[in-house]
Amino acid sequence: MNTYLEIMSGESKKIGYAGITFTDDQMVLTFSKGLGPANKLRLDLQDINYVAKNSLIGGNTYTFNYENYRITLYENGLGNTDYLEQYFKYLTVQM
Repeated sequence: MNTYLEIMSGESKKIGYAGITFTDDQMVLTFSKGLGPANKLRLDLQDINYVAKNSLIGGNTYTFNYENYRITLYENGLGNTDYLEQYFKYLTVQM
């Protein structure tokens, strides 16, 4: 699945478009800047303990904390919500 995301860490903020894949125990975010090499951020699902689902301009967002990151995933197209909810269903808090 591909979608827009925002990654904040301290005073640093990155906004971009990323591919999101899940394995049995990890969520992998793959994003690039221009024509440079892709960056991968691997998140252990067991360490994501709080996911807030919210609505923004008719689409859903999912915001969660992981270590020193605060990550927001924005709904982008059909099926994104269904895809994310199957992995976040036990972690989600409605906002």
